Amino acid sequence: MENTHATYDVSPWRGEFSDPAIERAYRKHSEVTVARHLRRGLMVWLVLLLLFGMLDYPVLGKSADFALVAGLRLATAALLLTLFFYSKRKPSLATDGYAVTAIEAFGFVLFFFLYFIRHDIVSWIIGVVAMLIISLYVFIPNRVYLSTLAAAFGIGGMMFAVWLRGFGAPVLVGLLFMLSLPMVVGFFTALRLQTVQRQEYALFQQVSSINRDLQNEIKQRQALEEELKRQATTDPLTGLFNRRQYEMLFNRERERCSRQHKFISLCVADLDHFKRINDTYGHDIGDLALRHAADLFSNLLRQSDVVGRFGGEEFVLILPDTDLEQAVAVISRLRQELESTPLASPVGEIRLTATFGVTQVFTGDDSIEAVIKRADQGLYEGKGAGRNRVMTA
Repeated sequence: MENTHATYDVSPWRGEFSDPAIERAYRKHSEVTVARHLRRGLMVWLVLLLLFGMLDYPVLGKSADFALVAGLRLATAALLLTLFFYSKRKPSLATDGYAVTAIEAFGFVLFFFLYFIRHDIVSWIIGVVAMLIISLYVFIPNRVYLSTLAAAFGIGGMMFAVWLRGFGAPVLVGLLFMLSLPMVVGFFTALRLQTVQRQEYALFQQVSSINRDLQNEIKQRQALEEELKRQATTDPLTGLFNRRQYEMLFNRERERCSRQHKFISLCVADLDHFKRINDTYGHDIGDLALRHAADLFSNLLRQSDVVGRFGGEEFVLILPDTDLEQAVAVISRLRQELESTPLASPVGEIRLTATFGVTQVFTGDDSIEAVIKRADQGLYEGKGAGRNRVMTA
C-alpha cells in the first residue's frame, strides 16, 4: 500500500503528479470536464473584452490609437473564439495548457498599450491587470506553473511600461508588490485546488483498483466453485456425470415422469473386448476409447437425456419421456453409430463396439440400483449372444 501512495504522490509546488504517466492519465481522464469549464471562462472573457471596448471610442474617437486598441481587442477575441471551438474537437488543448497560456500572455499586451494610450484610466488599468492575474488562477482552467508564467509575463510587462514612462524605483517596487499579491494568492489557491483534484483522482483510482481486484477475486471464486461442482458431479476422464449425479438426476426425472404419467427408460452399455484394447495398445489408448464413446453418446442423445459413467468401461444412459420401444430404437442407432465410427488413435483406427441392456422403469422400482440390475441382465444376455447388440430386460 505504501508503494501505491508513493505512485500517486503530488508535487507540492506544481500541483501535478510526480509520475508523468499518471499525470497524463489524469489529464486524459479530466480533459472533457476541464474543456467545458475553459469554454465558459473564455466566453466570460470575450464578453467583458468587447463590453470594455465600447468605452474606448468616446475617448479616443476615430484615431490611430483607437484603431490599434480595437485591433488588439479583435485579435484577442478571435483567439478566444478559436480556442473555444477547437477545445470542443480537441479537449486535450484545455489540459495541456500551452494554448491557454499563449492567449493569456497575448491578452496582457492589450493592457500594455492601453497604459500608454488611455492616460485617464492608468490606475484603473493597473487594477484590472491585478484582477486579471488572479483570474488566470481561479477562473481560467490551466496548469499552475503555466498560469504563473502568464502572470509573471503580465507583471513584467506592466513594470516595463511604467519604467518607460519614467517612474523610478519606489513606484516600481510598489507596483511589484501590488501585482505580486494577487499572483501569490492565486498561485496557492490554484495549487490547493489542483492538489485536491488529483488526490480525489488518486483515491478514485485506488478504489477502482480495489473493486477490480474484488471483482476478479469473485470471478475466481465463482470459477473455483464451478470447477469444484463439476469435479463433484462428473467423471474426470470422460466428463460424463458420475454415479452420485446421475442417480440424483434419475430420481428427479422419475418423479417428474410419474407425475406427468410418462415413461422413462434406462440403458447400461459396455464396450466390447475393452480389456483386449488395454492389453494390446495400453491404457492411454483405452482412455481414448472411453472418451470417444462418451462423446459419441453425449452428442447423439438429447439434452434432456442423462449420460453417466457407471464404472470401468460401462455407461448408464437415462432416457426420460421414452418408453421401451422408443428406447430400443434410440439405442440401436447409438450402437450402429459407434460401430461405424472407428477411434482415430496414434496407433491407427480402432473399431469399437458395445453391448446394450435396455429396460423401462416401472412404478414399483424403488431405486436406480434395481433398474440397473435389471438392465444388466439384458446386457449379460447380449454378451452371451455374441456382443454388439441391444437387448431388453
